[in-house]
Amino acid sequence: MTRAIKSGIVLALIALPLASGCNDTKGRIALLEESNQKLLNDLQRAQAELSRCRDANASCGDQLASMRGEIDNLRNQPAQVPEGWTAVPGGAMIAIEGSVLFDSGKVKLRSNAQNTLEKIYDVLRTDYADKDVLVYGHTDDEPIKKSGWEDNYELSAERALAVVRWLKERGVSPSRLVACGVGEYRPRVPNTSRDNRAKNRRVEIFALDAEVKTAAR
Repeated sequence: MTRAIKSGIVLALIALPLASGCNDTKGRIALLEESNQKLLNDLQRAQAELSRCRDANASCGDQLASMRGEIDNLRNQPAQVPEGWTAVPGGAMIAIEGSVLFDSGKVKLRSNAQNTLEKIYDVLRTDYADKDVLVYGHTDDEPIKKSGWEDNYELSAERALAVVRWLKERGVSPSRLVACGVGEYRPRVPNTSRDNRAKNRRVEIFALDAEVKTAAR
């Protein structure tokens, strides 16, 4: 074998692993490029999802701000209540002068009190059917002398009970009704004149949310 042939064989043997190594390198490069492209695609999808989440979050923030504004507007608006009633936290109330419902020192409802109570009952039935009904009796500060009641507490409590019993007979659920006697201790105005004392003799009827807890509820 000539030297030239031997040299050719040696070169061929050396070229074989080199060619094989190049092929492996190309394969690894191709795999890396494929993996890199997949990662790029995943990154693009993640960025798109992040963008959608940010847009959704911004939209939720705008809606929340709008709702808060509406709530603030509702809070600032006076509550709509029936004529003659006054809005109070949790509902509404109406005050009736004592002389409209009772004769002096008496706890029996006057015959013409029915018309006033019927109007109140209609409101309780239509506007406040889901609310509790608290009836407060009030007097002036004149001490009991001739009527036979022990004190103004007793007189005011019996008057509140008379209204509660009337409402119960009219159909208001007893579980919604509460009677309270306050006596002279929560006057509207100072008991310094005849007119002021007349204003303090009254019955107040509250229609309140059931969540405004009362005794045993």
